[in-house]
Amino acid sequence: MKAILLLTAAAVLGGVSGCSSSEGTSASFDVSIYPSKDLARTYGYYPSFEVDILGAGQEDVLKLSKYSQERYFESESPLRKYFGPVTYRFSDNSLRKKKLSSSSPEYQKLMGRSPEYLVVLVNLPLTGDPQKKDTDKKDDASLDPRKFVYKIPTGFFDDSPDLHLKIAGTGIIRTTREDAEEDLPEAPETEKQPKSVELRCVSQNKGGKLDCREIPPGSEPPENH
Repeated sequence: MKAILLLTAAAVLGGVSGCSSSEGTSASFDVSIYPSKDLARTYGYYPSFEVDILGAGQEDVLKLSKYSQERYFESESPLRKYFGPVTYRFSDNSLRKKKLSSSSPEYQKLMGRSPEYLVVLVNLPLTGDPQKKDTDKKDDASLDPRKFVYKIPTGFFDDSPDLHLKIAGTGIIRTTREDAEEDLPEAPETEKQPKSVELRCVSQNKGGKLDCREIPPGSEPPENH
């Protein structure tokens, strides 16, 4: 009886293991990218930038850590084409958060390659002492705060918490949803949305002129005095 139970357990575990290896990474979590008010404090304005989200193995992560961020984001970059990342674009007219949902086709395609790590890169100008950057280029490449590397949970019972990443002048910062939402800029595109206005007009007693006022929808019209 014990032998049968052990064989059954081994078969179940083998089925789980085979499923995860043949169908990609089973981890499921959302990745949200938030621009922050710190960008304006750092640069004096909200710059345009791109954020790439990609899956990578251990050797790929090592290669990216030594690879110039500027070269990676160059037009027709072969390394960027190789990874085929999910790309989000931001500007002073597009400052809303962007989310890579675990249920999206982009996420399924990314995880279908069975990556060990999730890598996020942003092409903001690197801040800091320019003289130090010239003398310590290798260190800057390996410790570039514009690169974020996350080890994807692999255990069957491991938690896969959602990632909330804030883009600040100092680079990419992992934080809480509440902190990231609070630090979101007041997006210009929100302010430019057409405003719903309701006017109520009544005739005045003298001259036949109309008295028009902006009132909240659903309110009673102004009385005719």
